[in-house]
Amino acid sequence: MTTAQHVINIIKLVYRRGRRLLAAVLLIVLIENLWGTMQETSLAELQSHSQQLIELTATQAANEARYWLIENDQTKLQNLVDNLTRHPLIDYSAVYDSYGRPMVRAEASSVPQPESTHNAFVLVEEVREEKLVHGYLHIGINQPMLLAEPLSVHQYLSYYGQFLLLFAVLAGVLITLTFNKWRYRRLRLKE
Repeated sequence: MTTAQHVINIIKLVYRRGRRLLAAVLLIVLIENLWGTMQETSLAELQSHSQQLIELTATQAANEARYWLIENDQTKLQNLVDNLTRHPLIDYSAVYDSYGRPMVRAEASSVPQPESTHNAFVLVEEVREEKLVHGYLHIGINQPMLLAEPLSVHQYLSYYGQFLLLFAVLAGVLITLTFNKWRYRRLRLKE
């Protein structure tokens, strides 16, 4: 083998390995982009699901409030809003009549007022019977607290998902090294 042929073989070898390296880097970038997109989608779905559960709670509470509004039972309405605000996610709740005048109201005692209004997710549910509106149920949700548990689970899964990606990359490297050794071993045996 002449020196020129040897140089050409080295250039071909470097070119092939460079292409493989470029393809591997592109695949890693693609995996990272897909991972980021999946993370954002997953977080948005968790937030949406949490808000749907709160809206369901508000709808159920409005259905209960309807009976007490029809009977004009202030004590039962106060018990309803007190029970709602006992839940750690609910900062305040109130029931208004059909003209928007407050009837009963309750606030969570452990939440500072300025922070709760700034981070509140407010739900106003009509208390109605078919087309007749009897009043309104107003619920303030502590949004950071609502999303705290889904966010911590999401971060936990993301953390361990990164390790899984790293292990997949390492497995790919080990498999590549193994097959390269076999290929070169076969080539040496043929000579």
